[in-house]
Amino acid sequence: MSAINFVVIGGGAWGTAIAVHLAKMHDDVVLVPRDEFKAKALRDARENTERLPGIPLPESLMIDADFAVHITSESILCLACPTQGLAELCAQLQRIHLPKIPVISLMKGLGKDSLQLPSQVIQSFLPQVLIGCLSGPTYAREFAKGLPAAMVLGADEALKYLPPLFSNSVVKVSFSEDRMGVELGGCLKNSYAIGAGIIDGLQLGDNARAAYLASTLAEMVKIGTYLGGKKDTFYGLSGLGDLIATTQGSWSRNRQIGFEIAQGHSIEHLLQSGTVEGYSSLLYFHNVLQKAAIKAPILEALYTIFYKNCSVCEVANNLVTAC
Repeated sequence: MSAINFVVIGGGAWGTAIAVHLAKMHDDVVLVPRDEFKAKALRDARENTERLPGIPLPESLMIDADFAVHITSESILCLACPTQGLAELCAQLQRIHLPKIPVISLMKGLGKDSLQLPSQVIQSFLPQVLIGCLSGPTYAREFAKGLPAAMVLGADEALKYLPPLFSNSVVKVSFSEDRMGVELGGCLKNSYAIGAGIIDGLQLGDNARAAYLASTLAEMVKIGTYLGGKKDTFYGLSGLGDLIATTQGSWSRNRQIGFEIAQGHSIEHLLQSGTVEGYSSLLYFHNVLQKAAIKAPILEALYTIFYKNCSVCEVANNLVTAC
């Protein structure tokens, strides 16, 4: 095991946080930002001043924009890029002919054009690798600071040895063979977080928020099990745990988008300001559920706001009383 090295591709908040965490436990960890300009800025400051200001990067953490020179047959590759750029990244990885190594998705969203889950995108480009999905309620800043956290790795049995390599005295990573359920939970909660933000933005109160969370969990289980996940998975860290964190946390971009829409801000303007994973997920789940004739009133209410230009106030009650 001493020869294992970690290559984390993606210099955003979560990629940086994971790299910081791993570098505290392992000698050979490489963080790969999007380009050499970003890599130089990280090396010079020994800090991600843009995404995680105030969090020092361990001296042992290597930073290099060229991932190809660091990937070997002993590598564990962690992908933390935006889902919109995953296909392009996988095409680059395809060209260097990866060996049969673990490729762990740290993403919670859908591919930009394909509207596929990250593992499906990875599989289509890199069928030879061993794919896992690491998910759970993890706010990047808290995680990078070393505060307690728990996650779950969804993967085939062949990767059951990995959780201890991600775990230490304050971070516990468990294992699940239900990769689909783990991944779906991380994707669904993004859309539901938008609704939580709407409820808070309209100042509907604690009762409404509690009812909303109970309803979203029920709907998440119904949708997730239909799509192939196991029921118990959605009551765990990547389902209920991540749902609570993302719908309650003021740091959640998806929740903040919902809050600002409820405050009267333009949807078009908000979508231009950065990636909103829950937005594209709404379209994907709407299309899937329409074909299956499955009722998901919360997701449908959110879909009408974003894709049918319905007033937030018109559908707000449906968010609370949907189930």
